[in-house]
Amino acid sequence: MTCTTTITRLQQDQALHIPLDARTTLQVSAGTVVVRQPLRWLGETVLAPVVRLEPGQSCRLEHGGWVELRAQGGDAEVRSHRPAPVWQTLWHWLTHVLPHARREAA
Repeated sequence: MTCTTTITRLQQDQALHIPLDARTTLQVSAGTVVVRQPLRWLGETVLAPVVRLEPGQSCRLEHGGWVELRAQGGDAEVRSHRPAPVWQTLWHWLTHVLPHARREAA
């Protein structure tokens, strides 16, 4: 599966609110980042899971929506690995993988 990687640099105590898709993986390469995941309902209660990530750690978003990234204690760098849209993956498979498999079978 292909993905799009974006690098975000945050200054100390800077917060960034960005929309991310479900199955996006956030990976911290420098500093400490607090991730407030998208809001979700649990019964009649609204939850916004919070994860604290150190360098080398990562988390995967199960639900898409608005995410807050906040640098804590110094500058930070976060890589977001977003999954490719289904249509893009299917197009790649149809134009690259399938023709190659047909040539090998012939």
